[in-house]
Amino acid sequence: MKDATELIKALTGLAWPLMTGVVLWRLFPLIKEIVRSRGFTIKVGEAELSVQEVSESLIRTTADLQGRLASVRAPAATRILDSVLWVDDRPENNATEVAQLRALGVEVTLAKSTDEALRTLARPNRPFDAVISDMSRRERTRTNRTAGLDLIRELRAQDDPIPVFIYATARALALREEITNAGGTGVVGSSTELFQLLRGVGEFPTQRT
Repeated sequence: MKDATELIKALTGLAWPLMTGVVLWRLFPLIKEIVRSRGFTIKVGEAELSVQEVSESLIRTTADLQGRLASVRAPAATRILDSVLWVDDRPENNATEVAQLRALGVEVTLAKSTDEALRTLARPNRPFDAVISDMSRRERTRTNRTAGLDLIRELRAQDDPIPVFIYATARALALREEITNAGGTGVVGSSTELFQLLRGVGEFPTQRT
């Protein structure tokens, strides 16, 4: 009987994160479509809202869900995640995730190449708490399929301990061991996993207790 009670408690604790995950999974396609759309309005109840107003509302809502889900799954953090550097030659691919982080109070700076990222990180009194990078990007007139890995190696060669997360495709996930051995902090293919890892670095400002 005791075992059954403990099982029920465990399942109850998982119910909220699972429901949140389902909501996020269903809303993401709609959010991405709205973000890409321009020039029309949507009727919500008796109100007629612009696409921007609807998208901002959805971003805030899903950002809160992402943050709460990450807080449930991640270990307790002793610091605040104030600022992140996001490296990707196609930043539009991460527009929703960037908007969600900003809605959670995180300052996000964008860089399109490894060189730009290194210059940004080398600035005096840099404010960054973590780096997010894609794996493959076009740099110096060619496609560098290990750009994210190269960035990690360069930072570690400089004895820079800043957490670096690779947010990329299944190909990058297949290189997880190599990335970890090079000093990468984590490799993920979904935004929910990414937010969980970021929450392990620091608490999101708007959800600070």
